[in-house]
Amino acid sequence: MKRRILYIIWGFLYALSTALGFIAEPSEALQIAMTLFSLVFFLPGVLLLVDSLRNKDKKGILTIRILSALSLGLTTAMYIANLLSVTASDGVGTGLYYALLLVSAPMVSMGVEMLSLFLWACLLFGTFTSRNQT
Repeated sequence: MKRRILYIIWGFLYALSTALGFIAEPSEALQIAMTLFSLVFFLPGVLLLVDSLRNKDKKGILTIRILSALSLGLTTAMYIANLLSVTASDGVGTGLYYALLLVSAPMVSMGVEMLSLFLWACLLFGTFTSRNQT
């Protein structure tokens, strides 16, 4: 599959998982479906990383590295901002939560937040494998 198509699919999955994160109280069946969908979200990233490593495509590896680092870094910043906003108005808290939804997809829709962070970290560390050190 062409890389461009994989990036488009990944972008579509990002948008869909972000939208699913806005569902306030999903039923148990819907939460299971959302978790499975959120796991599928990482498949294009893994395929892109494997292809880039196989072809020694440093630009592709760097793209995955930047996306992963941005997601992890911005998620951390949004968590800290949410904690610091405890005395702020409800509007500020809601705005920060929505910002968290945008930067940390598919963390909220997955339901298991640490698993999403772990998978982003796996993608990030996958870019540092010894095979691409030429």
